Amino acid sequence: MTGSVTTMIIDILTGKFDIPAEEVSPDTVFDDLAVDSLALLEMSLILEKRLGVSISEGVLTSGQSVDEAARVVEALGAPAAVGPTAA
Repeated sequence: MTGSVTTMIIDILTGKFDIPAEEVSPDTVFDDLAVDSLALLEMSLILEKRLGVSISEGVLTSGQSVDEAARVVEALGAPAAVGPTAA
């Protein structure tokens, strides 16, 4: 189930990058939030730490939706169901 990783990405966007929660949904494309490649790299590092997976630079792209990014991260071996963890 992608929901947990999707929720984690939304939490990173709203918490770390101060994007208003009402602007973010699973269908939101990173480009629409003005999330640039540097922010995506930083998000990749946070996800790597939380999930214990390796995410190569460029795996997350500005053209992806939050849910698409979550599916990509899960395909790299991230657990589909994850509990709350600190950044």
